[in-house]
Amino acid sequence: MPRRRAKVRNRNDPETLVRLPLAPLLMMLLTLAACSEELPLSVENKAKFTAELIADRSECATYRQRLAAPTADLELIAQTYQAAKRAHCLKPDI
Repeated sequence: MPRRRAKVRNRNDPETLVRLPLAPLLMMLLTLAACSEELPLSVENKAKFTAELIADRSECATYRQRLAAPTADLELIAQTYQAAKRAHCLKPDI
């Protein structure tokens, strides 16, 4: 019986190029894109955006004023948001 020779594929052969393992490469790229971290907001921007969530009523003005202070930190922002939430001072449409 004659021996069968294995077919040697040419790298430039279109059939070989189609068979490249593209699926694992694409999955890795999609995973990396999905898991990349977003840039965190600055304290100033977080205070500004949180203040926009607070209602414009006069009884809620103290919460907006707390967030307008330049000495605001992340803990103060979180505490102010929770206090405004408990006082029903968040805008209802958000």
